[in-house]
Amino acid sequence: MREIKFRYWDKEENRMISGDDLAFEEYAPLKHLLNQPGIMQFTGIKDKNSREIYEGDIVKQSFYKDVRTQYGFGYETEFETFEGYFIGAVAIIASKGACLKNPIRKMDVNDEEEPIKITKQYKVLASWRCEVIGNIFEDPDLLNKLASERRDEE
Repeated sequence: MREIKFRYWDKEENRMISGDDLAFEEYAPLKHLLNQPGIMQFTGIKDKNSREIYEGDIVKQSFYKDVRTQYGFGYETEFETFEGYFIGAVAIIASKGACLKNPIRKMDVNDEEEPIKITKQYKVLASWRCEVIGNIFEDPDLLNKLASERRDEE
């Protein structure tokens, strides 16, 4: 069973408050906070560095894609491996669980970088391939910065 935990971004104090501290500070009862902006639920997943992943975290998730091409009647087969990553904000979706919502995708194709794309999909988190790089409250413009940096390079 997944551990239920929360943390809270206190906009006035400009600091992250752990769920344990929420129970003892002026934020009690937690029930009052659940509908407030800044409350983040633990996904039950840790990244490759054992850091807990919460809703609203910005995560970089690498991927590898093997493509097999057959020529003729299956006599010759060629394998190519593509590498890349997705970067996006974590959301918990009832039908998919913890995932990246509309992530930025960057892929290397034949040792050349493909232009960045903002996908219109959800990518399910794979903890062993992802790393928390920020969150939408402490650095709200991080995703826009990453997308614009990539556009400037093109």
